[in-house]
Amino acid sequence: MAQARGTQTTTVLVEEATYKTTPGTPAAQVLYLTANSIQAQQNRLDSNTIGTDRERTQPVAGNINVAGPLDFEIGAEWIGTLLKHVHGTNNTTGADPYVHTMELGDLPVGFMIEKDFGSNISGSGRYQYNNGCKVASATFTFPQEGFPTGQVQVIGASETADSTPLDASPDDNGNTPFSTFQAAIEEGGASIAVVTQASISVDNGLDPNSYVIGSAGERVELPEGFATVTGSLTALFDSATLLNKAINSTESSLKITLSRGDGLGSAGNESIEFFVQQMLYERTSPAITGPAGIEITLPFKAYKSSAGVTALQTILKNAVATI
Repeated sequence: MAQARGTQTTTVLVEEATYKTTPGTPAAQVLYLTANSIQAQQNRLDSNTIGTDRERTQPVAGNINVAGPLDFEIGAEWIGTLLKHVHGTNNTTGADPYVHTMELGDLPVGFMIEKDFGSNISGSGRYQYNNGCKVASATFTFPQEGFPTGQVQVIGASETADSTPLDASPDDNGNTPFSTFQAAIEEGGASIAVVTQASISVDNGLDPNSYVIGSAGERVELPEGFATVTGSLTALFDSATLLNKAINSTESSLKITLSRGDGLGSAGNESIEFFVQQMLYERTSPAITGPAGIEITLPFKAYKSSAGVTALQTILKNAVATI
């Protein structure tokens, strides 16, 4: 008997038209991940009935909690649908290449995640379906070298084991992860060349407590609350400009663009622009930690402007027509 290996696995996403309901003809899309840690957990509840001895009687099943992160290196070809479920809304324009503009709004109905554990596992259990999934939160991290990465925290409603895939021929848009050497950063509308690390996070405020009597321990809804955008910027402390913005509550912005080629979206020329449009830094003075160079790390909070401009806008340019 051969053990299942991560190198043999595949994860696909299927969008739902009705929450927690598998579509009649599932259209799956391959996700390119470094880890899929979504798990279903169901505890057992003990009976407290007193009998003739000290032993307990048979326990009953508790609620099912489907949750966990999807981790990945950021690439432009496959990521569109997942980004749409992070933000809530998308508007696609153009015709090969396409421009997908995503902003914060009501989340889509939901999606399914299917794990295929590979050919070393046979019968029911090779495939696991998680229905009723939504994005609880997402964090995008940009280091000074290597791959920009993302982690999407998912909450779902149910898990089903099966012996066949949802879609025998899933769409595979490919994957070419960006390097941070392909990143450009603007702070307050101007290029900044001293950033050593940045991160942008979105929390969708999901309410995970929608269990009801008779639902067999599965969530029946997963409503979202406030969309909260936060993050941080770490930079070489070569001037007091950023610190004074934090001290004086000066509104700023942060735009991080990953691109290859001309960045207009044709194959080999994809780009992603993460634009935090209005934000305030939290005041954090730089620490002196030794004799060498000093850095400053400033957390920030973003917000919708009085004119209705969204806190976070993400523009994806690629050759994929529909996300």
